[in-house]
Amino acid sequence: MSLVIPEEVRERVNGALDEGFPMCMVAVSSDSQPVVSFRGSTQTFGDDALAIWVRGESSSTLNAIADNPSVALMYTNMPSRKFFIFRGQAAVTTDAGERDQIWEGQHDLEKGRDMERTGTAVVIRLDSLQGSGVNLTRD
Repeated sequence: MSLVIPEEVRERVNGALDEGFPMCMVAVSSDSQPVVSFRGSTQTFGDDALAIWVRGESSSTLNAIADNPSVALMYTNMPSRKFFIFRGQAAVTTDAGERDQIWEGQHDLEKGRDMERTGTAVVIRLDSLQGSGVNLTRD
């Protein structure tokens, strides 16, 4: 089965911060330690990817994905009994069009924390998506 993010999952991811349930991302550092962070900028990106905006020039998340691009993200909304686990490969994008798209796609609250747009755009190409009624893997 090919991996295409279903519409309900898109809506949940793109509305996570408004719902009060920001997504959590886990990467692994060069010394094999988990790097866990909440990502209010998480958004769907095309049919089979997520994207985040990482504020600041130095970041444990960016350092970790430079060493090991495998990451996981989790959406959890227990009152609605909805959860999704995303696994994929993260990479910084330097493409100006993608960077602009990711900047514009993030929540206004997140934009306000980096008005100078000095952050870094990251695309996560999904390998799998599992959770509430969903079990997809890349062919």
